[in-house]
Amino acid sequence: MPPVHNYDKYLQEDVQWGVDTGSKKNPGGGLLFGTQVGLHSLAVGQLKVSQVWAPAAVPSLGTVSTTVSVPGAALGDFAEMSLSIDQGGLMHWAYVSAANVVTVNLFNPSGASIEHASFTVNVLVFKAR
Repeated sequence: MPPVHNYDKYLQEDVQWGVDTGSKKNPGGGLLFGTQVGLHSLAVGQLKVSQVWAPAAVPSLGTVSTTVSVPGAALGDFAEMSLSIDQGGLMHWAYVSAANVVTVNLFNPSGASIEHASFTVNVLVFKAR
């Protein structure tokens, strides 16, 4: 039995989801059947802003943060970030902290202070419904 592809656009705008079913021959005999459900977009629209940041040293088990102005960002929107450097063990996250403002954070889980020269922070905001 050939696989069946049933991806359909169920909602308008950017939110799309679909179902794909198929079968594969089981090496032990018989067929394996599976269904995959996918959500292809979580939000409508996106904004990307880059900003240079030269944070102080991030102390062991400490956090440093800064804010990035992102026009159109609103509380409840989704925020992601990336850095233009090798993070060297730092963990990072971003969130919309006020209208038009995203807070970006660096956390150092190691036992020693970590310091970087200035680098670029890229922030991406997805508008929530």
